Amino acid sequence: MDENTPKKNDLRILWMIALIIVLFIAIKLIFAMLGAAIPKEKLNPPSSAPEQSVSETLPAPSFCPFCGEKLPESFQWGQFCTQCGGKIES
Repeated sequence: MDENTPKKNDLRILWMIALIIVLFIAIKLIFAMLGAAIPKEKLNPPSSAPEQSVSETLPAPSFCPFCGEKLPESFQWGQFCTQCGGKIES
């Protein structure tokens, strides 16, 4: 009886490791299927897309509307003025 006990424990450990691996793979597959089932439109709502396209088409201002200071050449919409800190939005 003492000789069989270590073999049973070893077998039980192997089954537990196999169970953990199977559960890990199953969870990965479930998340992959959920990712494929969710449409891309739900991840990126269409209401935010027009705002981005409008700001990209308009040229960036050269002067701050809050303090009147000249803005750097690399300035883009949505950045903050270097002098007063006001956020300049389109």
